[in-house]
Order: sequence, then structure tokens, then C-alpha cells
Amino acid sequence: MHTKKLLAMLLAALLLATSCGNAETAENGDTQNADTSAVENEPAETEIPDDLPQADLEGYNYVMCINGEAERVAQTWVEELNGEIINDAVYNKLIAVEERFNADITQSELAVEDDNTEAIKKSILAGDDAFDVAQGHDISMAQASMLGMFYNLYDVPHLNFDKPWWPVATTESMTVAGQMYMMFNNISYNNLASTRVMFFNKEMMTDMGLEFPYGQVYEGTWTLDSMQVLVDQGYVDTNGNGVKDLDDKFGYISWDHFYAVMEPFRLEPYQRDADGNLFYSFDLDRMMKLTEKMYALMFGTGGYMNDDVDYNSHDVFTRGNAMFIYTNFSDAITKFSYGDVVYGILPMPKLDEQQDGYYGGSTDRPLAIPITAQAHLDTTGLITEALNAEGYKKVFPAYYETAMKSRYADQTDDAAMMELIHDNVIISFTYLFGEYKSAYNIMFEDLFAKGTPGTDVASWAAKNESAQIAHVEKLQAFFDEHKD
Repeated sequence: MHTKKLLAMLLAALLLATSCGNAETAENGDTQNADTSAVENEPAETEIPDDLPQADLEGYNYVMCINGEAERVAQTWVEELNGEIINDAVYNKLIAVEERFNADITQSELAVEDDNTEAIKKSILAGDDAFDVAQGHDISMAQASMLGMFYNLYDVPHLNFDKPWWPVATTESMTVAGQMYMMFNNISYNNLASTRVMFFNKEMMTDMGLEFPYGQVYEGTWTLDSMQVLVDQGYVDTNGNGVKDLDDKFGYISWDHFYAVMEPFRLEPYQRDADGNLFYSFDLDRMMKLTEKMYALMFGTGGYMNDDVDYNSHDVFTRGNAMFIYTNFSDAITKFSYGDVVYGILPMPKLDEQQDGYYGGSTDRPLAIPITAQAHLDTTGLITEALNAEGYKKVFPAYYETAMKSRYADQTDDAAMMELIHDNVIISFTYLFGEYKSAYNIMFEDLFAKGTPGTDVASWAAKNESAQIAHVEKLQAFFDEHKD
């Protein structure tokens, strides 16, 4: 979907990053130049039209109730230019929409630092028309949606889910019986920042004579098995003490959290039937296969499961002592940029070649439109879609440029990987609506518990099945009640 234009946008950002960082690039040993043909063959204007109507909103105040924590707010709304690439891209996104529609976009005073959900619920229950969109913690917002607090987004004018700023896999995941109550898109760059990717150490692989796996991704053969072959070659007992410890080198380093680990394999237990209705289906065979392969990655020859709070797995990768790590894309900026590791980006591998594609699991903070916005729903939908489109066009390339600046050799390949991951970002319905009890919430936490890791998926599934079936039936009852 519009992938050639998106790739051109990313490559343009990468070329700017390269031109600004040649000295550091040479210092890091990066000698390849980006293939610029994808940019040169594009027209100068790569804008994707949002197809929104012209409108003069006469100074309408569009209010965003974004989590009050400074980092969350800045991912969506900033007050002024400050010369920083990402901040200024967010600002220009807002200004573009304000000037286009003669509107103001402001941040609500209701926002709290931790989780807005209780304040949001209180405001809506009081009937206050206090904001156009609201953001809170993912699971608590899912719970609020089941109280009828938010609009079905399919009933909101101007939202066009066929546009590339709406991740297809996420939209499908969030839709039940023609209803979707939470947005995950490019209004906030948290959608990209919290997407998990597989970082790999290019220098470590080069020193070992190993080929970067980009070709396998293009061919559809990048699987957990093919990654395992590389990981098994990565372990070196650096200190010679005969045991795995944090002084060694590893093929794969992992921390003791499993956020967005299961999403890329599309084994959601909360399934849809032909009519879009929910039912519970735990694919035991493939879940067992996945668990055994993930166990091998983490606890096998080249893997290491790190639970040392004073010396985390990101430090190991940053020091150049791990071949692979699966973590937030934002770590490229917040963690890895402070070290000398030269990294590349890959999607999480497929479970096997039968899997239909590659996906990026994310833990984005959702936005929702409150039912109290009824009197101005058309205007709310118009600005919401415009902000989403501008975030895709302005903020996503800027964020990507900052994350990847001078840390890679294969600009074209890394851009293509991010294009693929961005186009297939998925937020798990099972995770959001599982109330901390589904396989997507706790199965790996239970099975890979500290000190006693195991792979007995069958017992875990049998123990949880009846409660999960009942929970899915309860969820479906809500969607039945709210069908048109």
C-alpha cells in the first residue's frame, strides 16, 4: 500500500542523515552508499493525498487529552519549535492542520502523568464535552471501551482506514462485528517508537563471516529456525569460566519481559468467525512449536535470558556483546545511540515459511473519541484524520532519520525493513482485552519463569481454557449489544 512512496520518504531522510554525518560514518567503518534510485525515480512531491474536504472551522478548539507525562505529550503535541528534528516535525504537523482548517489544537488540563483513563471516564460519565480525543493506558482503555465510553470509529466521519496511516493488521485486530473503539495510528509517533524490531550487530556478524539476513526477509525465508542457526554461532565464553554470564558474548540477549513477543506470529486465541464475531481458539500445535523455538533462542547454545536489574540486556547489546536483541524501535535513540554498536534492523522472524508475512508487535497508547463529542463529531473526525496523515508524512520520516543516523551501512535495506514493519504493525486484541490473563499477557511469563523455565504449553492451556472461553463470551456480548 503506497510502499514505493513511503520508501522514498525514508530514503530521503536517510540521505539527509548521511550527508550530515559522514565523519561519524567513516569513523564507524560504514563505507557503503545508499542506493538513491528509489528517490531519484520519484517525483519531487511524494505526498499521498488524504482526500479530506476543504473547511474553515473558524478557530475551533480541538482538545487532546494526552497522558500528562512529558514524553507521552511530546510524542503527539508540542508547543513550539526548538531546533530538534522530531520536536519540530511534531510542531509542523500541528501547524499544518491548524492553518489548513483554521483551528487550534490544544492539550487538555485533565491529563494526568500516569494513566488518563480514570479522569477520562469521570469526565464522560459527567456528560462533559471536554476533549475530542483521549489517550490512556492500553489495557485500561480497552476496559473503558467495554463500558460504552467511546465511539465506534467506523461511525466517525472522515476516518479512512484504507489510507497507509492506518496500520492494516492493527485495524483488523481491533475490529469485531464491524466495531472498533480505539485508534492506533500516526497521530502519535509512539506507534512507531513502541513497535518491536529485531536489532542485529553488523560488526559482530561481519567479523564472524556471516551474511546479513536481509535477503532471507525479501525471500520470505527469515524464520525462527534460520535465526537459531546464527544465534548458536554467536556465543563466546569470553572470560573462559565455563558458564554463561554477562561478560560473555551471545547470539541473542533477552530481558525478562515479553511485551509484543507473540504478536508477530498471528496466533491470537481471540479469533473471529465469518461474521466477524469472537470465539476462543487456542492453536495448541503451533503454540507448542512457537514456545519450543523461543525457548531455544533464549536458553539454548547462544541465547541468554538476563534478569540482572543492574546490568540489563540493552547494555550488553550496546557494548557489542550480543548479535541480536528484540526490543522497542525507540531504543535506537534512547539507548543504542550512546554506544558504538553498528546495528541493522529486521522484523521478528516468521514461525515458519507457512506464515503469511512479517509483523511488528507494538504497545502503542490508544486514542479514542468520547461519546460526549456527538455535537461536533464531523469536525473531530476531520481533524483526527488530518493529524494522522500529517504524522505519517512529517513525523515518521523524521523519527526514523534520528533513530538510524550514522549507525548503519545498508541504508536501503534498513529503510525497506522499516517500511515492511511499519506497514504491518499489529496491536493485539487478545493482549488488550485479555485483562492480564490471556496467553498474550502471561503465557511466556509463566512458562519461562525465573529459575524454572519450561515448555509445557498443553498444561498451561488446559488450566486456563474454561476461564478464557467465558471471558471471550462476555466480550462478544458487548459487541452484540452494540451492533447497528
